Amino acid sequence: MTLSTPPRWLPLNALRAFESAARHLSFAQAAHELGVTPAAVSQQVKRLEQRLGQPLFLRLNRAVRLTEAGNRLAAPLGTLFVQMSDLVESAIQTLPVLEVTAMPSLATKWLAPRLPRFNLVCPDYEVRLSGSGLLADFNRQPVDIGLRYGRGEYPELFSEKLSDVMAFPVCSPAFAQAYGVKLSTVEGLSTVPLIHDESAITNAGLPTWPRWFAAAGLPSVQIRRPIVFESTHMGLEAALAGQGVALGQTLLVDDDLRQGRLIRLGTTELPSIYSYWLVCRRDKAEQKGVRAFRDWLKAELATEPPGVHSPTLRS
Repeated sequence: MTLSTPPRWLPLNALRAFESAARHLSFAQAAHELGVTPAAVSQQVKRLEQRLGQPLFLRLNRAVRLTEAGNRLAAPLGTLFVQMSDLVESAIQTLPVLEVTAMPSLATKWLAPRLPRFNLVCPDYEVRLSGSGLLADFNRQPVDIGLRYGRGEYPELFSEKLSDVMAFPVCSPAFAQAYGVKLSTVEGLSTVPLIHDESAITNAGLPTWPRWFAAAGLPSVQIRRPIVFESTHMGLEAALAGQGVALGQTLLVDDDLRQGRLIRLGTTELPSIYSYWLVCRRDKAEQKGVRAFRDWLKAELATEPPGVHSPTLRS
């Protein structure tokens, strides 16, 4: 009988506390994530530092910073915890899970309604979709696929453009009925409540009302009744509720247009400098599940019918 060699003892609690504190650069945030007190996190980190014989953090007055040794340990340790999580998940799940993250507007308005079709095409995979405006860290978080709205500048990741984005005015049928003739001209449109996306205002090159009016032939228009929301998703929900006219974006408003919940005003379109991209770790791009999801997404986008137009606005 051969005796197996026991694994070397590892201070897993201390390593987990350090990894979380290193990721957040905060003992308090690490404590919240782990469900313990900041003092407990600090104690575990000190145990690890004593075992290694060197400090991992520089403890400042109101902040902490990683030392050189801490930096060397933090990134690969985060990757190892993700791999351990994946290993445990694979042992207890009957179906492999694809973890997909997307900005809330795209996740809610376009992707979620179509996921049942992916389940029909690939029944051997379960998709777990999360909506977040924060960029996922693929080396530290258990994410397989990310759908992002950006320039495609993701040098450390595999990236694939899914769709360019065009913006155009949309409103609810009730709003269109209430404002009637004002919505028949570009000048009239400038006098009605217009919904603004704050995230676009603060990012040059994204669709905004001043840029749209310039494209429609009114470069010096005065917008009289602005309504500002902090995100595209909130602005579109406000348009659906009849609060004003929003700049709808392709994909995000397609279903609402087809089902009559929104009306498109005119044919003038404004291109965004951002596009929709699929991103993932380079070593996962050709994995069976990721490859299947990529192919399905492209097939879905290829069959998207054009948006619905109302009578053209007159300038």
